Amino acid sequence: MRRFFRWLGRGSAALLLFLFLAYWLVPPLTETFFDTAAVRQKLHTVMLPSDQPKQIRLPKEQKRIFRAMNLRTYLGTAAWTLLDLPALSFHYLTLEPRYKTISRQAVGLFVDPAKNRTTDILQALKELNVSSVAQRIYLDDAFLASPDYTRHLQLAKALHARGYNLTLVLAQTFESFDTNLTATMDKVVKDFAPYVDFYQIAEAVNRSKWGVPDKDDYLAFVDAAFDAIHRLDPTARTLGPSVIDFEWFYTLYFDHLAGDRFDIANTLLYVDRVRQPENEQHGFDTEEKIRLFKAIHPGKPLWITEVNWPLKDQGRYKPTSNKEAVSETQYRDYMLRYLIIALGSGYVDRVYWWQLFAKGYGLIDHLTLRRRSAFDALAALQRLLPGSRPLGHRHEDGLYDYRFTREGRRFRLLWTKDGKSRPLPAGLHCRTLEGTAPVLRLGPTPIFCQERP
Repeated sequence: MRRFFRWLGRGSAALLLFLFLAYWLVPPLTETFFDTAAVRQKLHTVMLPSDQPKQIRLPKEQKRIFRAMNLRTYLGTAAWTLLDLPALSFHYLTLEPRYKTISRQAVGLFVDPAKNRTTDILQALKELNVSSVAQRIYLDDAFLASPDYTRHLQLAKALHARGYNLTLVLAQTFESFDTNLTATMDKVVKDFAPYVDFYQIAEAVNRSKWGVPDKDDYLAFVDAAFDAIHRLDPTARTLGPSVIDFEWFYTLYFDHLAGDRFDIANTLLYVDRVRQPENEQHGFDTEEKIRLFKAIHPGKPLWITEVNWPLKDQGRYKPTSNKEAVSETQYRDYMLRYLIIALGSGYVDRVYWWQLFAKGYGLIDHLTLRRRSAFDALAALQRLLPGSRPLGHRHEDGLYDYRFTREGRRFRLLWTKDGKSRPLPAGLHCRTLEGTAPVLRLGPTPIFCQERP
């Protein structure tokens, strides 16, 4: 037994030494002995009609060089995950939900003036009763010189004049690091400061196609953003670290890199890969994922700053593969269920839907201006949840039962998963969220219920 532990100790020490040397030596040696310039020439941003960058495609040999160039990010993520795991586990197991009154600002929407006129956007927001709005801009010279940048600035001014709460997403591209990043950031913050309440710093930093495969690039971006905001818009609040999907280990690492400079913790928590929001991924359903992200920073507000489901049959406007795509009916149901789960969890203060106008995944098709059923469903939810306070929830045999109170009156939101239909629980009077018809059976669409008098 002693030999085993002696061998284990020596082996662990040797592994740690190897990883330490790899962290410090592999990237500079890669720069010295391999053609890294040829790899960098292929790292450029091409935005697709689905509003995301085109995936970077490298030959097999160049892919290995790329990984070696950025080895510190991978090893740093692994190291900080191991170091933070005990504290994270403790917080996750001991964390208690805090059920607060849901504000009108709890549900937010992304808008893009490059897709539609400002008048269309303002009218739709008014009908939805949404007061939290987000805009995403790209920090590179080409975008800042484009008409789209001017449109975003004009829209921000119009939203501010009408009292909307505005979050500005400072999204990086590969080209962001080819320019004077400090000057670029200063210009954007100076232009938008009169209209912005919150800044999300960076976007999907754990995806190479978004331009930050190297930790030093992330740090340069964060430093420039914080410096500009501190000098030019000091009353605004900041969000980060802006990791996409259920990759909590990257959240730990990038949050460590940024230090304690984010006022609000955020996550771009998509769950479309598992279809229904109640389904598990690596043993965690949506509520448990949210709890884990909250456990990373129990003392900070947690915002989900991006989520949606892609729609079927939308061609190049669809942001993912056909595997994740859903029908418009499923899109509506999953959106409602996700929002109820998140805001009823006691861990999340705000959720932003991506986005209002978009052919491939929006509440409204931006080409035809056709409103999908999810538009009216969200408007109904916005008439119902603001001013209410969650009372807890139950999951039992495929039935999801979320309970709320508002102005002394209790109500419940119920649904089933997997498309199943079942009788209503005894003693309930139920209707659709829109209030247009009574409901006699439970199904995948959430319904509004109260106790019979």
